[in-house]
Amino acid sequence: MIVQDCFDRAKAKLEADGFQDEAEALSEATVHWLRHTGISEDVEHWPREHVRDNAGHSSSAITDKYIDIELRARHASGRRKRVKPV
Repeated sequence: MIVQDCFDRAKAKLEADGFQDEAEALSEATVHWLRHTGISEDVEHWPREHVRDNAGHSSSAITDKYIDIELRARHASGRRKRVKPV
């Protein structure tokens, strides 16, 4: 994917330039993480039906999961999860 390739190349450039902490932080960025982050932000500002349609969810029940506080906390903890290089 183009977006993941950009994340990976940026991380490699940061490492090559000696910015290890920044590279480590960027290693958490994935296309899946970006999608979930976007949806989680959208549910705070837009009607649930709009978010559902924009995300391509087949039902509002899927979108409702992003509104659940416990799921948000779990999602936030996933940001610290390391991503294995490809």
